[in-house]
Amino acid sequence: MNINTFKTNMRYFYGIVLLLFAILPYSCGDSNEGIENPVESAFALQMRGTDAETFLQNTSIYMFDNASNFVEKKLNVQKSGTKLTTSVKVGTWNIALLTCDTDILQNTIIPAYGLPMASSPMWETKTTVTSEGEFLSQTPDELRYVMLPDVEIEKDVTKKVSTLLYRNVAKIRVVLKEYGNFDTITESNRSMAYAELLDVPTTLAWNGNLYPNGANPDVSTKPMRERFTFDANGKSDTLNFIVPAHRGDAFTIQDGELKPNPSSTNLSTHKLKLRVSMPLGGAEYYGRSAGGLEIEHVPQPNKIILVNVTFYGKTTLDIKIDVKPWEDWITQDETFP
Repeated sequence: MNINTFKTNMRYFYGIVLLLFAILPYSCGDSNEGIENPVESAFALQMRGTDAETFLQNTSIYMFDNASNFVEKKLNVQKSGTKLTTSVKVGTWNIALLTCDTDILQNTIIPAYGLPMASSPMWETKTTVTSEGEFLSQTPDELRYVMLPDVEIEKDVTKKVSTLLYRNVAKIRVVLKEYGNFDTITESNRSMAYAELLDVPTTLAWNGNLYPNGANPDVSTKPMRERFTFDANGKSDTLNFIVPAHRGDAFTIQDGELKPNPSSTNLSTHKLKLRVSMPLGGAEYYGRSAGGLEIEHVPQPNKIILVNVTFYGKTTLDIKIDVKPWEDWITQDETFP
């Protein structure tokens, strides 16, 4: 399949990935008589889009067989500019690409040989200890993943295959819309003004789904906390939380674009909880959010859940929820030789 010109919907993507399987067969291994050596082929990846060079430098390739069992992480990978090259044995593969705009190897989990993709952890968000306690860290907002299913590498055959890398995380944006009847915010009590997410998933599997599943994922026993800050007029800033999101089958790639899948069945049902604190009487005050208020929408890849909070001392704590795409639509034409 040759793809030379196509349009890219960048609402869901930071950039576009064009995978070029330029098959140049050669033998490897011992040359002992009577032993058939495996045939390998050159595998080249060309990445196009904003900060493509940065993403490519942090891209890793993981090979799973046609039964989705892990075989290897490609180590002999050459990276130059926006092009990545390595060698792949002839056969049918499920190929996973994982990348970010920062180095994520310390949080990436390589499965043991032969373990299934769906039941093998890929990413785990860690906790961080601060002077205020232990909290779940933010997941990188540009954690991007794609799995190429049933890629057939053939001897003496050149193929061009396009795909798209999109975020495997969601953003929860908390806005303290209205508040009052609390202690005046000072340097001594400002640490008491914060929002926390509870029951946050920590782990993604190698199929891009929450681990071990979307209904009952591994969750952190520690909250994810962000402090409010206030300007001279007492207006609060917006807090952003980045969490792993279940890929499932909510989206499909059609004609080079990521589109909602109307027949989705593999969706996460796990919901987060929100706790909000403001200083009152010299102490942290949560109102009815002490045990966490359930956020009614489930986080989805590359979506923003907007939570508007109204909090008036001991009388009122309400939240209103909205969901929107992470980015606006941008149509981009790319021509590849």
